[in-house]
Amino acid sequence: MKIINYEQLFGEFKQDGAISEDANLIANSLIRELYISSNHNLARFLGVKRCFGNDMAMRVWVQKRLDAQDGYFVEDISIKLQAELYELLPHSDYGSY
Repeated sequence: MKIINYEQLFGEFKQDGAISEDANLIANSLIRELYISSNHNLARFLGVKRCFGNDMAMRVWVQKRLDAQDGYFVEDISIKLQAELYELLPHSDYGSY
């Protein structure tokens, strides 16, 4: 009898839109903290499919980062992702002389 590891099987075939509870929690926090609006410009900076609106693009980006981690604490990974996000997004020169 062959034993099937369902977690591994489902992980291999997880759709782009399948977002874990942790990813949703972290993405919601980042969306609130950074005042991310609901248009479609963020996906290109995050390297996710452009069909996603900003909120879903953020969730997919966070989920991809979580999938790449072996283990994490939500607060620690949230801080790490926030720093990574600041590096990815364009910076305004507004107010600099």
